[in-house]
Formats: sequence, structure tokens, C-alpha cells
Amino acid sequence: MAETLRAGVIGASGIGKHHAKWFAYLGCDMAAFAGSSEESVAATAQSLHDLFGFEGQGYVGVEAMLAAGTYDMVSICSPEPLHHEHFMAAIEHGAHVMCEKPLIYDPNLEHDTLLQMAAEMVEAAREAGVVAAVNTQYVAAADAYHALLDQQGVAAEEPTSFFMQMESRGGPEGTNYEDIWIDLGSHPLSVLMAFCGPGEMDEDSARCEISQKRVEASFDYRPADGPVCRAEIVCCNRPEGELIRRLGMNGVLVDYEGRNNAQGVYRAYLSREDAEIEAQDFVQTSIERFIEAVRGEAERPLATLADGLRNLQMHLHLLNIARRP
Repeated sequence: MAETLRAGVIGASGIGKHHAKWFAYLGCDMAAFAGSSEESVAATAQSLHDLFGFEGQGYVGVEAMLAAGTYDMVSICSPEPLHHEHFMAAIEHGAHVMCEKPLIYDPNLEHDTLLQMAAEMVEAAREAGVVAAVNTQYVAAADAYHALLDQQGVAAEEPTSFFMQMESRGGPEGTNYEDIWIDLGSHPLSVLMAFCGPGEMDEDSARCEISQKRVEASFDYRPADGPVCRAEIVCCNRPEGELIRRLGMNGVLVDYEGRNNAQGVYRAYLSREDAEIEAQDFVQTSIERFIEAVRGEAERPLATLADGLRNLQMHLHLLNIARRP
């Protein structure tokens, strides 16, 4: 039987609670989390207990959590400006690390500084010899997309065009303008990379327009192997109504929805015309592949930290050239 891996989560009240849940459900010892105050730690501990029976320990502050024991894996789910600091702290304590997207962002720092900090994270993980991943979980949509097309008898060709529309509520008060792109932009960029493989944006071809509730971006993507792919991306904040999440290549688009199945398990569903395919929740897949990479059972996580750096380069460039019509 494989050794039980010990996990900790930095910031477990938002997306971090799903990291914690899947660590526990996938057979790890979800041992601890770090919060920012005694009140938030108490509330999060109760929330995690209600969600999956958490019986570990909550700590006020990252150093308190890391100093209290050793962890095989740590998820960084704190606010984006703290990712670099918390990532480096986890690396120094010898943990394999999963970092939430975007890899790093701070509106008070120059984009060149952010890219330098992200590169430092990649290099620190390489020098430490640890598995380092970024949670751009929609990478898993590429396999589900191909499975649905296979089910329909649609032959997949090399992508020459890509489209993804990503919408969210954006929290209780919604998000506006550039914050929409910061929140959502890394997801479609990661799916593009999953379809086309590693490559680079043709920066001269790029455009990005930002309005209060909608961001539209387009550019030519040049993969290392394969034809140039024209990418069209739409990110929206939709406070009410049905969310649109649609993706595909070469004009063959599918819709995505996350919902509970008949057994009450949260799953991903991709649909096209009258066909639908059920897949694992994409966050589950991301955490599962990370665990497998840590165990040596997978060659790499779903998205590596280096993938996250390439994603961030495109993400920030589009933000840098964005204009408000």
C-alpha cells in the first residue's frame, strides 16, 4: 500500500477548501491549514469539518503551520500578491507545491517584476527537486472535449482556431474591468496550450479590449510543433442568469457545466448538440495528477509551474496592451 501523504493548505476558505477536500477524498492526510486570524481559522475549521470531516489543525499564519510539522504537499491558495512569499516558504520546508492561478499578480508591481518573481519560483522548485504545479484545472477539459468528439464520430484536426468563453459570478459583489481578466484569463490560456502544445504568442497580432463586464482578447498562437492557431477569448462577469462556458477548436464548440450527479458527487459535463459526456471535476483531476506526480506515478502534474509562467507571460501582455473602448 502506498504511503499516506501529508498535506497542508495555505488559505482554505475559498478555492482552498476544494484543494483540502480533494486531498482528503484522494486518500491523503489533510493535516493542516493556515489562515490570517483566530476568527477566520475557527470559521474555516468548522467549514472544512462540515465539508469532509476535517480533524486536522488550523494555524494563524503560514510560518506557524509550516513550523508545526512536515508536509509532503502544500497548496498555495492565499491572495495572489502572497503567492511568491508563501511558495518560497513551502519550498524551504521541503514540500511539493501546488499554486493557485495566476502564478502571481500584484497590481502594485510592474509586470517585469512579476515575471521575474514567477521565474524565481520555477527556478527554486527546480533547484529543490520538488514537484511544482499550478492549478489551471481547465487543462483537463481538453481530454473531455476529445472524448466527446470521439463519441460523436467527429475527427479532430490540428487546431488552426481556438475559442473559449468563460463567465463567472465573480464573488458577492461581482468583478469589473481588469479584475475580470485577472480572475479568469489564465483558464482559457491554459486550455489553448493544452490543445496546441507549448508555444508563444505573436505579440504583434494581439489585441485586448476591456469593458465593465466583458473582456475580449485575440492573438495568433505559434506552437513549437503545428500550425499557427488564431485564439479568440471572451471573459465575462455575469451577476445573474445562466453562465456561458464554451470552448473548442476549428469551430467545433462544446459547452461546459459543473453539477452534482445522481449520487451527489460534483462532476464536469461537456455537451454538444444532443450528446453529453461526464468527467471528473477538473479541480479533482488537477489535485489527483499532482498527487500522482509526487508519488512518481505520473510523469508530470496536469500543469507545471513552467506552464504557469508561460501562461502568465501571455496573461500580462494582454493586460498590458488592453484598452477600454
